[in-house]
Amino acid sequence: MFPALLTTLLWSYCLIPARRSVAQLGENAANFWRLLVAVISMGALAFIGGIHFGRESLGWFFLSGVVGFGIGDIGIFFALPRIGSRLTILLCHCIAVPVAGLTEWLWLGTGINLSQLAGIGIILGGIVLALFPERTKPPEKNPRYFKGVLFGLLAAFGQGMGAVLSRKAFGLIGTELFDPAAAGTSGYIFLGVASGFIRLTGGILIAGGFWLISLYHTAWRTRPEPDAAADPFQQKLKNTLLCAAAGPLFGIICYQWALATAPGAIVQAIVATSPLVILPLTCRFENDRIGLRAGIGTLAAVAGVAALSFQTLKLSDRFEKQEASVNQPNVIIILTDDQGYGDMSCHGNPWLKTPEMDRLHDDS
Repeated sequence: MFPALLTTLLWSYCLIPARRSVAQLGENAANFWRLLVAVISMGALAFIGGIHFGRESLGWFFLSGVVGFGIGDIGIFFALPRIGSRLTILLCHCIAVPVAGLTEWLWLGTGINLSQLAGIGIILGGIVLALFPERTKPPEKNPRYFKGVLFGLLAAFGQGMGAVLSRKAFGLIGTELFDPAAAGTSGYIFLGVASGFIRLTGGILIAGGFWLISLYHTAWRTRPEPDAAADPFQQKLKNTLLCAAAGPLFGIICYQWALATAPGAIVQAIVATSPLVILPLTCRFENDRIGLRAGIGTLAAVAGVAALSFQTLKLSDRFEKQEASVNQPNVIIILTDDQGYGDMSCHGNPWLKTPEMDRLHDDS
């Protein structure tokens, strides 16, 4: 599970330079420029890897990028300056699990039992507990906080739906294009690179279009914070590159690598611990003081994700065993004593006639 742990660390750290970049450039510009850096870098790696997909799987990967990187990342970058890094990542990763589970149930027919519903309830309860303000905020700040929560929910929707669409695309890749049995670690890494490049291409079209429209449509325009806008160009470039590297570049490569080598339920359970990993980071870089209630809510939400993932994995394992028991082939081994290869007529013996053994030979 090394790639899943790497994903958790990278995505947790990514939001720290992302929030700084938002303050320096504005939400739309920060999102677009880091995606552009990631698309160029990922495209070069994909060219080196040389993995190609069929038209059907390519289309699903592209749509996954439109939803996950396009819509989802717009939600993340608009939530960051309103509710902070900790609550943004909590909403995004924990709500994404029930979104993905419900989508699979409605679209792919994956059932949800009572234990899974209980896990979803724990997740939602923990998030409500963590999001509820420790102190009463001034009235003028409450609308901004509420909008941040809505953008966080949009990010969770994009994350969950993007994951389901991506898994759909992986299921359509034929062994003639990528053989899991023959692929080593480097093969899975470049599989993540190729699929990530297609997803990023779809995502940047949405993010870039949103940014261009905002230049002319005042209601969609986002401006940098006055103090941060005066930062030197080197600092702005540094935060953009760090955000691109940790998020849509190496973070996505590790995430796709993890999904290709381990069950998705286990990967998602590990990645959902990002709210815990980011706690010391936000305390260190953003002076975010965590109250007791917010800490308990965060732990409850992550525990709910782990319980939900465990139940899903157990049901999947049970289904595979039942399917294997139904489809097991019937095998009969006949071992005869003191018989040579040439003692049957099907092997060319001109004198011995063995029609029944010849028929068994022909049908085996």
